[in-house]
Amino acid sequence: MNADSQLAGRIMIGVLLVWALGCGRSQSSDTTNGRPRVVASIFPIADLASALGGEDVQVDVLLAPGASPATFELTPRQLRLLRAADVYLSIGAGLDTWVGASSHEDAQVVVLTQELELIGGGAQEHDGNPHVWLDPVLVRDRLLPQIALALQAVAPAARQRIEQRWASLADSLSMLEAEITRALEPLHNRAFLASHPAWTYFARRFDLTELGTVHERPGSEPSPRALASLIDKARAAGVMVVFAEPQFGEAAAAALASELGGSVFVLDPLGGRHLPGRDSYFALMRYNTAQLVAGLGSLE
Repeated sequence: MNADSQLAGRIMIGVLLVWALGCGRSQSSDTTNGRPRVVASIFPIADLASALGGEDVQVDVLLAPGASPATFELTPRQLRLLRAADVYLSIGAGLDTWVGASSHEDAQVVVLTQELELIGGGAQEHDGNPHVWLDPVLVRDRLLPQIALALQAVAPAARQRIEQRWASLADSLSMLEAEITRALEPLHNRAFLASHPAWTYFARRFDLTELGTVHERPGSEPSPRALASLIDKARAAGVMVVFAEPQFGEAAAAALASELGGSVFVLDPLGGRHLPGRDSYFALMRYNTAQLVAGLGSLE
């Protein structure tokens, strides 16, 4: 390739990047029909925002179904969505760091874990376990109010409708907690191994024991010593079921289950709009409850 061709190529790439990153609100908000645009980093939060906002807001989600937050990268289209957002709903605590501040500089940013005391948290700004949405009581009492107030701020004409949906959704979350408690109550074996610490809040809420995890954090691999210690701990507790996740694959969980002479079941902390049985927050929580009952109940 000659120098003129190389220069032309670089100019074209630059034009495309300017178009992708520089599109403003007016271009991206045409499809909202005048409704405020809400963008959430992950599906469970987007679904809750949709339930609260109804037809009064337009809700989009960034993380694709099956994708891992640890390796996810924003597309140009998603960057345009963020630049057009009126509200950006982030989990924080290091989960969705792939969104930079400049991507949503005009949006009202709600970091849902910012005021929470996180499990494993310390003095660091992004320290602690971020998977708070898997505890329906935390969702009802701490996350839902933040989302509802943010929506009311950008859709003041819909304030009363959002208030009514908020009350109804809070009642539904209370019923969901009771439903999950009833489903798990008969289990005698209540300890489990998981791919990574996504289920710590769920386990605390519903009196289960997260005995250990294959990956301490996304992207980390266990050392042979750590894996041997986990196997010894599991054998001592009689744990033979390992719960994998779609975002991590099943290879490591299957290898661990094989060492224990046990089985692998799949839990999904994130779900997605087009995943059958996991296409709403409530469906996702029921799916995971059924998987826990099937996995832990198989040992009895």
